[in-house]
Amino acid sequence: MDPQLRSMIDTFLKILHTFSAIEKKPKDLGTGDLLYVSEIHAISIIGKNPEINLTQLADLAGVTRGATSQIVKRLISKRYIARYNMRNNKEINLRLSDKGYHIFLGITNYEKELFGFAEQIYIDATPADRELVARLFHVIYENTRKILDSY
Repeated sequence: MDPQLRSMIDTFLKILHTFSAIEKKPKDLGTGDLLYVSEIHAISIIGKNPEINLTQLADLAGVTRGATSQIVKRLISKRYIARYNMRNNKEINLRLSDKGYHIFLGITNYEKELFGFAEQIYIDATPADRELVARLFHVIYENTRKILDSY
């Protein structure tokens, strides 16, 4: 393997491991409750997608339906989201509670804390650079999903 490619892969793995460590540390976003990154991400998706169902949430979050179900159960027990039937008795839809909406409004600041550094890099990048990184992220995501789905 090319040494530069190996170095890039090693750096990417360090990013994954660091983000995994961040994900394991819960954060208080203003309600007094500690929320994990997966819970914060779910609240963000539900807030941006009213009437979303569990399958759609799993797809948008990029995780399995089983993992999403566990996150949803925790968020319901913490009273951040509520389940309801929109169209029929089989499909369960999700919405934010008032408490969840409070967190949703604060997520922007949390995302700036995690990814604010990227804005200037994005601004300074050429359109070709942006396209290359977007393609790379997409390919990495698609390939990791295939690996996850094969287990």
